Amino acid sequence: MSPRFIAEPPLPVERRSLAKHLRLTLARLWFILWQICVPFKGQPEPVDDVPEPSSEITEEQVKQCQWIFDQAAARRVILEQKAQSTFGLMLFLVPLLASLFVFVISKSPASHPALREFGIGLLAISGVLLFLGFTAAVRAISVKTLETLFVHSVIDETGKFREYKKAFHARGLLYCAAMNEAMNDHIAQFVKGTHILTAAAVIGLVVAAIPTSYVLSGLPSSPTETRIVGPVDVSSTEFSDIRADLANLKVDIEKLKASGRAANDGLKLVGKKVSQIEAKISKLQRASPPGPARKGTTPAR
Repeated sequence: MSPRFIAEPPLPVERRSLAKHLRLTLARLWFILWQICVPFKGQPEPVDDVPEPSSEITEEQVKQCQWIFDQAAARRVILEQKAQSTFGLMLFLVPLLASLFVFVISKSPASHPALREFGIGLLAISGVLLFLGFTAAVRAISVKTLETLFVHSVIDETGKFREYKKAFHARGLLYCAAMNEAMNDHIAQFVKGTHILTAAAVIGLVVAAIPTSYVLSGLPSSPTETRIVGPVDVSSTEFSDIRADLANLKVDIEKLKASGRAANDGLKLVGKKVSQIEAKISKLQRASPPGPARKGTTPAR
């Protein structure tokens, strides 16, 4: 068998162990949900002191201990960046989910109660998952204890400077790295919960949008209300005909007055009314309408 120096990607789970794998996944999910709601101490439990070396520590060994310490610090930064990126995604999803929830409740018809309740239920579940994911993200990016070499690594209990020893320096780096890695594992659980819960909330949001779109697609479009501000010039054939008829009527009245075939006072009253109608029509052509136009119609200019 030839040796392999490059690892292959993980293999899929065998069919006969799918049930066991599913149980483990649900148990881990329950642990994630439990961890989000449970308070924890501010730092991990202290580990045992690194034993004294039996021989002199070399400079390369000190550098190796420093590299281990730096790797733990770099992992902390990566985990916090992942939590912050997911936190930014939640800031986009929260108003979207709230708007869709209000829209479904206010616009969904009562003719499809099953689909309406199904969509509202999925949106409510998505909201709960998003809230839990938000809590996990906040706990992941909150301030955590970070162990590092500080004053006591240089000054002893009596206030005097310690004599530099490579072994003491290396042991201190390894202790800090062990404590920081334990805290990193704790933060990683919150980051993992944030990703899982956010993904579940997005899936619920997408699934809820399918029946909601189906229900709302059958609704008739609501009439629009158009309000015109400013002067409007209204001209049509009907108005022109009315003006022509009024002009003819006025001419006829003048003829009647001249011939004396009707009472003069009555003719004056009719003429006055005709003049008022003509003035109103002229005013309608020049002025804007006093209120909103009819629903579903847009007046022409």
